[in-house]
Amino acid sequence: MAKPQIVLTNDDGIKSPGLWAMAEQLVPLGELWVVAPNKQCSGSGRIFFEGSDGIIEEWENRVNGYNVHTYAIGGSPAQSVFHAIEEILPVKPDLVVSGINYGDNLGNIVTTSGTVGAAVEAASFGIKGIAISLELDSQRNYEEYSLEVDFTAAAGFGRTFAEKVLHSGLPDGVDFLKIDVPKNATGETPWRLTRVSRLSGWGKTIKRIAFNLPAPIIWSSEFDSNLVEPDSDIQAVCHELMVAVSPMTMDMTAKNDFESLENFLGK
Repeated sequence: MAKPQIVLTNDDGIKSPGLWAMAEQLVPLGELWVVAPNKQCSGSGRIFFEGSDGIIEEWENRVNGYNVHTYAIGGSPAQSVFHAIEEILPVKPDLVVSGINYGDNLGNIVTTSGTVGAAVEAASFGIKGIAISLELDSQRNYEEYSLEVDFTAAAGFGRTFAEKVLHSGLPDGVDFLKIDVPKNATGETPWRLTRVSRLSGWGKTIKRIAFNLPAPIIWSSEFDSNLVEPDSDIQAVCHELMVAVSPMTMDMTAKNDFESLENFLGK
């Protein structure tokens, strides 16, 4: 029986410790292909960078005694998935895993997340995926690829759900799973299914002096706790300290009854 073909990517770049923590857990499950951006690409969503060179560098690599196909891509996470499917793998992959991301991807931040964008790109090819992220203690850990961050629990959850998807697939209407792991999680931390919050798990402000001068955007993990929906990913991770597993779909159509909506719009 042929081994499952698994693509692993991320948005923090191919040298990220989170990527390789996940690789250690995935490599026994099938033939692993690590195809990731050659540099940090956080916040890139599903973008295909117009100015990217598209260069593919092949590396020799071993993980836990296994040979691992490793490719550094001159492009975004979504581009990495595209190159993996169209050029690198000899067959269509069975699963695409994106992560482990430095920092959570809670709430409406999913539309800008490169981690999630890679899973969306896989879904556009009909390939099931997992996007997995780990909440951090501080922004500094993300900026510096801190080795103090322990990815053990997040990698364990990534493997658990990868095995489930490889064995059983996903139900109709679910294209990929978004998994967010609390910063102090262990292997015993409970998980539950969640909706993606309409809020953002990250706040942002502008440090502005004048319009004609550079103005950095400052990100912080702040939100109005009073507005958090009880069934949301933010509620699970930030308030209940549980792993949030959000089933996601490519269909972003509003769920309103069309007849009622036509009446509302005056058709």
